[in-house]
Amino acid sequence: MSLIELKNIEFTYRGATNQALKDISLTIEPGEFVGIIGPTGAGKSTLCWVISGVIPQIIQGKLAGTSTVKGLSTRKTPVAEISQIIGLVQQDAEAQLLMTDIEKEIAFPLENLRLPPEEIAKRLNYVLDLVNLGSERLRHPFYLSGGQKQRVAVAAALAMEPEILILDEATSELDPIGAEEVHNLARSLKNQGKTIIMVEHNIDELAKVADRIVVMDQGNVLMDAPIRDALSNVDFLQNLGIYPPQVSQTAYALKKMGMSIDHMPITIEEGLKIFTEFKQHA
Repeated sequence: MSLIELKNIEFTYRGATNQALKDISLTIEPGEFVGIIGPTGAGKSTLCWVISGVIPQIIQGKLAGTSTVKGLSTRKTPVAEISQIIGLVQQDAEAQLLMTDIEKEIAFPLENLRLPPEEIAKRLNYVLDLVNLGSERLRHPFYLSGGQKQRVAVAAALAMEPEILILDEATSELDPIGAEEVHNLARSLKNQGKTIIMVEHNIDELAKVADRIVVMDQGNVLMDAPIRDALSNVDFLQNLGIYPPQVSQTAYALKKMGMSIDHMPITIEEGLKIFTEFKQHA
């Protein structure tokens, strides 16, 4: 059994007439980094909420199909229990931060689990070091930068020691520096073997770290493929208003002009290598 399994998932929000998700089936294995992309309204956040149990337990509507995490039904297993398996970080970090300092923010859910004080202190120190906020632990979240707030939200999720981390457009409201902080953290977590699902508009960053890309539009999964295969479909993505990395677009344009490119580049480093070789043989 896969770590995450969705079978024939369909969902309609209460009061809505159009389906937000339409017959979606997918699996995610331990240690995978899966990027989810698509235009606004594609159903990306809705999919994340189904996986995490937020739908239908908190956000209600008409849900069909099955969704399991580690064999547990996300429809029936309490969200509090699922949150020990899945950490969910959304785009508005400030709305997720409620306490008067970072330390309390991270410790609060652990106290609700009635963990021993020494275990709470151990987890607190670990995640603060992981997100590089150990020296800021007594600061009020209000005074942090956007990137720091998102790192606190990630730390609070990781303190629960989940096997899976969902980053749902966690960089969309950040400036480039804050976004880079979150992307660096995501890369670090991947290197530690964490299973990560990331909804992200910055395709260049996903190209550096994701194993797979799920492309969504109007509640449908249009593509689920290894990242290189997905980003090589330049025309397909552009027709959806999704733009692959600039280096991929450039290579694709050159290929259409007759240049022989067997290995579509998806990072700048790969592009430089291909274009340098082409120049040497020109």
